[in-house]
Amino acid sequence: MGVPPKKDNTLWWILGIIAGVVLLCCCAGAGAVVWGANRADDSYSDFSSSINASESADAASGLAVSEGGSVVVDGASVQSGWSVTSDDISGLTVRNDSGTSDSFYLTFYFMKDGNVIDDVSCTTTYLDAGATDYSPTCIGAVYDVSDADEIRVREGY
Repeated sequence: MGVPPKKDNTLWWILGIIAGVVLLCCCAGAGAVVWGANRADDSYSDFSSSINASESADAASGLAVSEGGSVVVDGASVQSGWSVTSDDISGLTVRNDSGTSDSFYLTFYFMKDGNVIDDVSCTTTYLDAGATDYSPTCIGAVYDVSDADEIRVREGY
């Protein structure tokens, strides 16, 4: 009897190399996804911090007002009697005290410790001098502002 013929392992080597390349590509792809997600999160955090800082600066330039109080902001006279409901500003009326026909864009900032925790923007109709808008359109749902220690309002975009 003779020596059995030597088995050819070439196919196993080729399949092993292919499997290794596929595994390497999968790991590289997963790493790229994790890296990209990390970069996106960092970019969002930077953007979010920038927006919050800008919003807090805008709020700081506004006038302080108590809930339901009156205040005149660049010719827009916010009348007393408004309130913050569970999701909106209710009963807001704005009179044009600017002396010229105009519309107003008011942003109410709800703040805690000098930082904006929520805001609502309200727009009046085009008002002649001395005219009042009894139901300005407000955009932005008020969330939990029960711990707000200050309300500020400013006019303009």
